[in-house]
Amino acid sequence: MKIEIATIECGPDHLHLFVKQWKNWKIPVLAGQLKTYSSRMMRKGHSALFSNKLWGKKFWRAGYFHRTVGAVTAETVKRYIREGQKKHWKKESSQRTLLNFN
Repeated sequence: MKIEIATIECGPDHLHLFVKQWKNWKIPVLAGQLKTYSSRMMRKGHSALFSNKLWGKKFWRAGYFHRTVGAVTAETVKRYIREGQKKHWKKESSQRTLLNFN
């Protein structure tokens, strides 16, 4: 796709991406392509881990949110993504992350 994913952080039911070099894509098309590819790869290699937790048969919900940045630095956006995820996680040890999803 010739894009650069500079930062990615996962929440319990969503993720944040900081995408660079996306100028050749319309944002709705880019979002759709990323969702399609990641769904295909997760189903291909890991469907037993989550198939009973899907919304119907869909891996991703419809829609997305985007914001373009220009007046802030790349480091500011990366820090926002890293730090902003903390508010989405419960303080329960039973909640799984992608790093401890076994």
